[in-house]
Amino acid sequence: VSAVTWHRDHAVTAYLEMTYDQQAWEDYAAVFAERHKFMLSPLLPLMAYRLVKLALDRPGINTTLVNGQKYLYDQVNLGFTVQVGETLYLTVVQQADAMDDRQFIDALGEVQRHAMAKKLRPDESMGATVGFSSMARWNVSGHVPVLPPYTALMVAHSAPPKGGQSAVLGASY
Repeated sequence: VSAVTWHRDHAVTAYLEMTYDQQAWEDYAAVFAERHKFMLSPLLPLMAYRLVKLALDRPGINTTLVNGQKYLYDQVNLGFTVQVGETLYLTVVQQADAMDDRQFIDALGEVQRHAMAKKLRPDESMGATVGFSSMARWNVSGHVPVLPPYTALMVAHSAPPKGGQSAVLGASY
């Protein structure tokens, strides 16, 4: 509730969408999974990691406004939504910009396991500077993500249409 209220009352937000080729990402994830001997596709973590690298390369992405003041964060903390039963968590990988792709995926997996066990540490649930959310597993073809307090950008990944090659990424910022 506090995130929705902050988004509504305090954030200077905008929303945009773009389509992208889902197959190219799936191919990349398959090669990565094979190379690292993963049992599950790392598609979403790899997309989230790309967001981290973009925020590192373009610091304006990692900037937010609070009470009319501009804040440029000095590290990229990636928030990633995890649903456990009826609870939706925004888990956080601190200092994701200092990790390579494999380290990031391992760190994200760790905070996801903590969320599933309902044992998140405080630093694993606060301080996101950018975020990533996906509703693809529910076949949602587009959604507007709520911008958590003090988070600069939240990207929403959606399911591609049946038989389609392109999918939608949305972003609140």
